[in-house]
Amino acid sequence: MAQDSIDYACIDDDDLCLDNEASEINQLQLAALKEPQAQEDVDERLATVEFHCSGCNMHEMVHYYGRTPPFALGIKFREDSFVLRDPFQAPPPRWQSKPEFYVALGVKCASCGKVVCKDTSCSFYYTKTFCLECGKTELKNWPVEAQSRLRKQLAAKKP
Repeated sequence: MAQDSIDYACIDDDDLCLDNEASEINQLQLAALKEPQAQEDVDERLATVEFHCSGCNMHEMVHYYGRTPPFALGIKFREDSFVLRDPFQAPPPRWQSKPEFYVALGVKCASCGKVVCKDTSCSFYYTKTFCLECGKTELKNWPVEAQSRLRKQLAAKKP
């Protein structure tokens, strides 16, 4: 029987012609990173969206940005919101579609687009959420009730 001798180092395929073992391992690791994860391997309980308030500098990873969080069944926000699953609630079994508790941390300002939390020292809500700086400039365009609420909020903020 004749034995075929193949020189693997001389294969024309660029992916397989590597000079040493370290570069081959590196190439395989890069290929593994490019492959999308299977849907069942992705843990939806992991927070993947970054939230950073421009007013108070609060930084948190959240689970969802948008209007209809998939884990809060039947909830639709009026504006795109940064939503965090309740960290103290046990996750429901995967086969049950059960609503979960959540925390809406903040939104983007309707005027300037800065990310702000829902704290009264950072934002004001009147039909949309505004950062306090944009709220001051929009103040004259609002009804008297909204103007007085914002003025009280700004007065309470001052030390």
